[in-house]
Amino acid sequence: MDKHIDELIVKSLTNDVLPEEKVTLDEWVKQSDDNACYFEQMLKVWKRSEGLKAFRCVDVKGDFEQFKARVGMTPKVVKLSFRRSMMRIAAVMVPAMLLIAAYSLYQSVPGFGKWEAFATNSEVESIVLADASEVSLNKNSSLVYEKGLTGKERSLKLKGEGYFKVAKNPEKPFVVKVGNAQVKVLGTEFNLDESKDGDKIVLAVTEGRVLFSSANNELEVVAGERAVYNKGEISKEPLTSSNCIAWKTGQIVFEKASLDEVLETIVDHFNEVTVVENSSKETDLFITTRFNNPSLEDVLVELRIHFMKKFEINDNKLIISD
Repeated sequence: MDKHIDELIVKSLTNDVLPEEKVTLDEWVKQSDDNACYFEQMLKVWKRSEGLKAFRCVDVKGDFEQFKARVGMTPKVVKLSFRRSMMRIAAVMVPAMLLIAAYSLYQSVPGFGKWEAFATNSEVESIVLADASEVSLNKNSSLVYEKGLTGKERSLKLKGEGYFKVAKNPEKPFVVKVGNAQVKVLGTEFNLDESKDGDKIVLAVTEGRVLFSSANNELEVVAGERAVYNKGEISKEPLTSSNCIAWKTGQIVFEKASLDEVLETIVDHFNEVTVVENSSKETDLFITTRFNNPSLEDVLVELRIHFMKKFEINDNKLIISD
């Protein structure tokens, strides 16, 4: 943004704008919707920010003296007219810097201005957004979203894992940014899961279609498909299991699942398991069973019986042996 425009905005807000400057500012605001939106947002920041109360007690003379000391100016070479000019500039620059800082907070800090935040700790929780969309967050996840979802897009940022049931609105896309990727939809249901290091993001679409994109790729993913972002690349495959949302439903279902599929679900669903060490012989056995809100031990007991192997937990490592 042109610094000259920022200065004119500050002058306007502090009632220190000259008539010809007011004309210039008004013309700039009318040039585009973006300009008008920018001015309106600056006005909102001015009205809402408690920090801007500092404007009312700006010590122009004191600020100017500090300014002189910092740049090495000496009183002997400063003419009165120049001094007054610099004081006038300081009177504009001080609130301008505060306003720009407040605007930055308004644009980026949840709870301050245009953004709201919703986070979970040890429990799964849900929220209904202003557009009637529903979002469920897994444990230790967070969602930042534009207040009221009033922009041209319904913008959100996810960290962790969430299930989205998006209210349809063809005029206003629903965009979720997660790590280095994003999902864009009009109205559908999907699960997004970001790994702790952010390198891997898994999208599972349960209804409708979404556009999954990164800096290098863009894929359309439809219901019954699973897409994976891994180190900048996106690939997709059939969604063969509903266990990706077991954290939400509480149900783990295996239908003719191999041992590898079972282990993948266990690592994904239970925080107690971070690493799997399998030294057992390969098996061609498959398992079909269902669990409702099971503990890890509940699952392991049945796996021991079915696969006829040892399943033990040691320091978050699942050890499998014959």
